[in-house]
Amino acid sequence: MNILSILGVPFGYVMSFIYNIVHDYGWALILFVLLTRILQFPLGIKQQKSTARMAAFKPKLDHIKKQFAKDKQRLNQETMKLYEEEGINPAGGCLPMLITMILLFGIIDVIYNPLLHILHIDQTLVQSAVEVLGNTAGGAPQLTIINQIQSGGQYAQELANIFGADIVSQIQSFNMNFLGLNLGAIPQQNLWSPVIIIPILSFGTQIISTLIMMKTQKQNGMEMMGGMKWTMLLMPLLSLWFAITLPAGVGLYWTVSNVLMIAQTLLLQKMYSPEKVAAMSQKDIEKNREKMRLKREKMDQLTTRMNEKKGIDPKAAQNKQTKQSSPEDRDQINKRIAEARRRMAEKYGDEYKED
Repeated sequence: MNILSILGVPFGYVMSFIYNIVHDYGWALILFVLLTRILQFPLGIKQQKSTARMAAFKPKLDHIKKQFAKDKQRLNQETMKLYEEEGINPAGGCLPMLITMILLFGIIDVIYNPLLHILHIDQTLVQSAVEVLGNTAGGAPQLTIINQIQSGGQYAQELANIFGADIVSQIQSFNMNFLGLNLGAIPQQNLWSPVIIIPILSFGTQIISTLIMMKTQKQNGMEMMGGMKWTMLLMPLLSLWFAITLPAGVGLYWTVSNVLMIAQTLLLQKMYSPEKVAAMSQKDIEKNREKMRLKREKMDQLTTRMNEKKGIDPKAAQNKQTKQSSPEDRDQINKRIAEARRRMAEKYGDEYKED
């Protein structure tokens, strides 16, 4: 079982539940996207707040980069210190992107394998049917099986003998059409059919979504540069490639997801603009700072533990780290290391002595 199949199982049950209510594959996909977007909305709020705060944070960060441009170690220390003081998680934008990709790859497996994930037909029967198709199964054998049974193709009778009357009736009533478009068709193989409209919509909505996201990032003081900017600009081409080479259902999923993302971006930008977030309660800011402080302490403890395992004198490591630091910074770092050593001693039942 590959990673796509693992992701496809839970999403398949959700899709199956929705399909059994609406009895329409296209609307089931749309409702699935809507449900996942609703569940991700609180995460979107958190991300928008963090991004909006960067408008006030960026000038401070630029000042540090300029001040310590020739001292990379000190630059990293001061940058993390500033993130902690401002209560901003530098990796906060990674999680939403990761969730989006997990959802996409999971739904791809559901769309490719509806007999298993939506109709829940026994895998042994499905595999026997695929063997009957042989080379004609193509890259999407389960979609080919559905097409053969629904259209009365040359393998329809052999497939009926494998599945039996009840399952054949179930497959015949499985509706993969949406507004007259076959969502099981692969646009690349049907360039002159109406289904080609789905990759076009996917491409167009991704362009709009990308431009709006870049604009809001700029308004929040975080104009994209270099590799990140090129990554965002390449997203429309990626969506076009996915929508053309995969079943049309994937393109519909991506299109609807883009539309909802556009709506969410505009709504959150209005609700949590940099001006409004700047007035955020001090309580929230302190809460974020505490989270960053705890993460930093865990990193200090881990570093100390690794140094002890390697037989490195913590004091020597400390001196090396603080060699180019100011007296004030050295004192602060010394306190942090001492505190980390004390915590490690308490955790493992060792005796701790002040140096």
